[in-house]
Amino acid sequence: MTTLQPRASTRHPRSHILRSQTDLPQKSVRPSVARPQTYDKDGAGAGPWQHMAQTYAWVVEQEFVRLEKRSKKTEQWVLEQQILLMDGTRRQRSDNGAPRRKMWEEMMYVYEVEAEKWMLHEEEARRMAAEREKEKARLIQEEIKRIEARIRNKRDAEKRKMVEEKLRVYAEHKDREKKGRAKAEKAVVDAWRNYEDQWATLATSSEPLTFTEIPWPLISPPSSATNITSAGVVLFLFSPFHSQNLSRKDRIRSAQLRWHPDRFRRLMGRVAQQDRAAVEEGVGAVARCLNDLMARETNASRYVRPIHFYVSGCR
Repeated sequence: MTTLQPRASTRHPRSHILRSQTDLPQKSVRPSVARPQTYDKDGAGAGPWQHMAQTYAWVVEQEFVRLEKRSKKTEQWVLEQQILLMDGTRRQRSDNGAPRRKMWEEMMYVYEVEAEKWMLHEEEARRMAAEREKEKARLIQEEIKRIEARIRNKRDAEKRKMVEEKLRVYAEHKDREKKGRAKAEKAVVDAWRNYEDQWATLATSSEPLTFTEIPWPLISPPSSATNITSAGVVLFLFSPFHSQNLSRKDRIRSAQLRWHPDRFRRLMGRVAQQDRAAVEEGVGAVARCLNDLMARETNASRYVRPIHFYVSGCR
């Protein structure tokens, strides 16, 4: 009868290395299948959003599990290297074998080379990162300068536009003023020409006269005696656009010869009966203004008075 002998144990050379629980096959965790949410009659219940929250929580949990596995694997590898290092050191001390020492030195040399490469790689990465930051700062500064230049150009353009607008408005104002002066000058010149022509016609005609046909000393013909003002008479007689060879006294004296009530009486017979009262009132207003102007001009012959000086005395 054959007796069964116990099998000699075949120990793995590295069976003394501890294995992490993470190396063992893990039971996969599956998310719970979302079931339709049921509600009661009053509408109570968590709602469909609860399944979304559960799914998101499961994804986050799996991410933490994955990171934990990676961390445990790294720790396991470091532990294995430490055990190998300790085992190699003990064996080297026991048998003092030259080949094993050489292999160990080569392994350490490889580790040193890899470490140096890693340090150089990290240094190069830091240098490149610093260069990227420097280039980024330079690009930002250039962009800021471009923005400031655009703002400055826009501000200068707005200033130029404002100045051009002011110059345009000023030019239009000067042009309107020039046209206004030309129009006023033409109106005065035409009124003075009509004034002289009408007086020449009155001397040779015997036609009946109305109030509007009388050549009143005004730029605009009056419609009634109330429109005959001292200011209008002064502006008409003392205008610089006519009679430049006559002084103020000569202009007043020439007007007095025409508008003196005794001299004008010979024309009153030709005035229509319905206009005689208005004509007599207008002639009296003109005569009083001319007499007052002559008196003031005589008193002020030593110095020049402005036009409003004469206007204030005519009534």
